[in-house]
Amino acid sequence: MISEAARCVKCGLCLAGCPTYQLSAIETMSPRGRIALVQALSQGQLAVDDYSHEVLGSCLLCRRCEAVCPSAVPFGALMDRGRELVRSRQGWKERLAIALLSRRVWMRLLARIGKAALPKATPLGKMLTQTRFDAPEPEELRRPRGTRTVGRVGLFTGCTGSLFDSVALEGATELLLQAGYEVQIPRGQACCGALDAHGGNAKRAARLLSINEVAFASAGELEAVVSIASGCGAQLAGYPALGGKHRDVCAFLAQGRVISRLRFRPLEKRAAVHLPCTLENVLHGGEAVLQLLERIPGLQIEVVGKKGECCGAGGTALLLRPEMAGKLRQPFVQRLGELSPDYVLSSNISCRLHLQAGADTAGVQFMHPVTLLAQQLIRG
Repeated sequence: MISEAARCVKCGLCLAGCPTYQLSAIETMSPRGRIALVQALSQGQLAVDDYSHEVLGSCLLCRRCEAVCPSAVPFGALMDRGRELVRSRQGWKERLAIALLSRRVWMRLLARIGKAALPKATPLGKMLTQTRFDAPEPEELRRPRGTRTVGRVGLFTGCTGSLFDSVALEGATELLLQAGYEVQIPRGQACCGALDAHGGNAKRAARLLSINEVAFASAGELEAVVSIASGCGAQLAGYPALGGKHRDVCAFLAQGRVISRLRFRPLEKRAAVHLPCTLENVLHGGEAVLQLLERIPGLQIEVVGKKGECCGAGGTALLLRPEMAGKLRQPFVQRLGELSPDYVLSSNISCRLHLQAGADTAGVQFMHPVTLLAQQLIRG
């Protein structure tokens, strides 16, 4: 990993796109500053302390720097390694947040308590209004009706999917079925491991990776493994055995041979589209989202934010670093106020909840793009 860090030539092209550097103008809060810190910690030149933990922990892992780096430095992997080195300095709040958010049973319990106890006007209260406890367990195998089966795909549900995004999971399934695909949802799958990897718990992240690779391998031959959350997708794309088959659901649906089988009813509304940084910078799937939405006749589409720009949600940042997250969210919220859209669409659940918590949401529906697409889908 030190050899990978040495590829950074300190050119500074990453500075303009780094959200934490833009807020602080402090070199250590820049990508090249953090890379230098990981090098020094790895080589024993610096001792781990609270400041080194804060420098590495405050990175949002938007990976915009990685997308523009001329030396192809694997910044995301370096940050995971750096956070492993400073994990001993994690506070109890961070450990608890990672443990709860990556474990379905614990998260459901916490969400039930929070939904009942927290005022809906608070940011976290607004987020918890989106939880759904009555969503049925998805069928393990769904087959298309009334159309010829053209292939078979696996659907990754993630640890938050059934709780926060069950409607999007069902929408993705409906779109895939209409396109002629069997949809396999392995029961044995687990959290993608992103929270643990980014939190420095490499051992648990590796265990979750192994569980998921075994689960999807046991599902038989699959043309692709699709995911609906770009944060999960960015992690799955790095799996040794599964990564080559992974596709973001919109990128899969936007393929010519797939999208040609989908037709949509007109909708004379305006949609503000947020393209998450993980979708743009890691999965390079932003254009696919727009291509799909453009298939809905009459729908006006406005992209919110610059390409690859982070809204501040950044995994646990919206919970653990709310001040920083709020500052980075403000330009997006301001633009939403100017547009007055009927829908705000984002394919990352954290981003969507974060934007909704800070925006004037009167009369606005926040949803995953596939939810709107499935809503307008002409079936049959």
